[in-house]
Amino acid sequence: MIGFSETNFLREYIKPKKDKKTGVVKDKLEDNFQTGKQKLLPFTLNPISGCVYDGTCGLNGVAGEFYRIMIQSSVEPIYTVQDTEDTLRKELSDKFMMSVDDVERFIEVFNDVMFENETLNVIDLSFFSFVPMKYFSRSYEKDKRVNKYKSGQPKIADYYASIAENMNVDFATKEKDLFCEVVNECLQKDSIVGRSERDRYFILPFVKQQFSEDIKWLLKQNNNVIVKYLPLMLYFYASYSIMQTLMFMNKANWQYSTDKPRPITFMLSSERASEGQAAVKRGWAAADHFPETFLNKMSAYAQALDILNSMFVDEEQLMTFQEIFERFGEMEFDDGAKNICEKVLNTYQDYKYELLDDRNTEPHPIAEKKEININSFEEFVDLLLNRCLTYQSVDYPRMKVALYSLVSIKLFEKRRDYSVLVLDDEMLLLLVAMIAKDERLRMEDLFKRFREYGIEFSFQTKNAIGDYLQKLNLLERKSDSGEAQYVRVVL
Repeated sequence: MIGFSETNFLREYIKPKKDKKTGVVKDKLEDNFQTGKQKLLPFTLNPISGCVYDGTCGLNGVAGEFYRIMIQSSVEPIYTVQDTEDTLRKELSDKFMMSVDDVERFIEVFNDVMFENETLNVIDLSFFSFVPMKYFSRSYEKDKRVNKYKSGQPKIADYYASIAENMNVDFATKEKDLFCEVVNECLQKDSIVGRSERDRYFILPFVKQQFSEDIKWLLKQNNNVIVKYLPLMLYFYASYSIMQTLMFMNKANWQYSTDKPRPITFMLSSERASEGQAAVKRGWAAADHFPETFLNKMSAYAQALDILNSMFVDEEQLMTFQEIFERFGEMEFDDGAKNICEKVLNTYQDYKYELLDDRNTEPHPIAEKKEININSFEEFVDLLLNRCLTYQSVDYPRMKVALYSLVSIKLFEKRRDYSVLVLDDEMLLLLVAMIAKDERLRMEDLFKRFREYGIEFSFQTKNAIGDYLQKLNLLERKSDSGEAQYVRVVL
């Protein structure tokens, strides 16, 4: 069948390996969950390899790596006040003809301005190129306790860059004051070089479109607003994009189009959670959102989707389950298609069964083998997902730790026995400003725009938001007797 075959699946998933017991080289299953040119999630299955985003490092470190990617900068991050002193002395003397006394005064000012409590202080957008990621300095080179973070942080930065891919925004054109111009001239001159190839991730089109509009709005703000809120916006978008991707992976949502976000209910961090609250019933743990039964198996969903994508030989862009069903709707399930699908199912089942049989840590048989006889593409997808789910290692639920590590920084909280998505004051204010975009916006229109980001609120939470904005003096009425309330936020 033209454009649809088992060739890529066999090449990516079945590879010769030496048997640990016998030393004999034989074909075995390479237990992947993302093999294509585009990755699905910025996580891995191995918690030791660095899949966990470090929630203690703040957000600037990953934003700095994102900024270096976007402007193609190879500048070295600044870890300590001593890192740049020798370079500054030389460059200030050679390029700006400063006297020795002036050079030392400049360095003293530089250290006072750029460092606060031994942490790099970003005072200009261009200074994000100097921001280090947590645990990447020489002092942590031999510290095994923090090695797990060292690939997790770049993965998130690559995910940021995938959201911003092909976006017509120039981060390097923001005007700088004289101090910033001198610092950049000394520390970043002629550092623009090509970077090595990085991981590219699948991003839902509506996320990319929204981000393009929102980042352009942010970059029009005052410099101090940009440097404060850029890391927070990037974090929100990574969490938002990953959550929407996962929701569309959940079989409960396969009937929905991926052209707009699926709604999910948030609450404010200042509110108390209760069993009947919308953020509990229609929030994080809802059946069509992120119940534990789905999160424990999300790598199996990802693997099934990856295998399906591998079968479309000429397709480079990763497709969702929804898009794959659309493609199948245009294809005839003839004998050739039946043979291809059944070969993939039999191969996966046999090799995965053998793989798990070799592991002493797995209960075996982990699931019974099934006779493969399918008569439609729908049966093929259902059985493939069933095999990925039931033939899953008991260790795979560890992958959800990476998800929790990310969303728990700002958006996810465990309230007694309830898992809820929350907005704290800082995130709420940013989102209100970003959504209103300097407009004078009616409150009901504000909440409609929140829904365009897949964010729903209960009646009680809407009132709490109104009270918070009123407290900040950000609400106004159309007239003294009017009922309509308007909000306008200037960050």
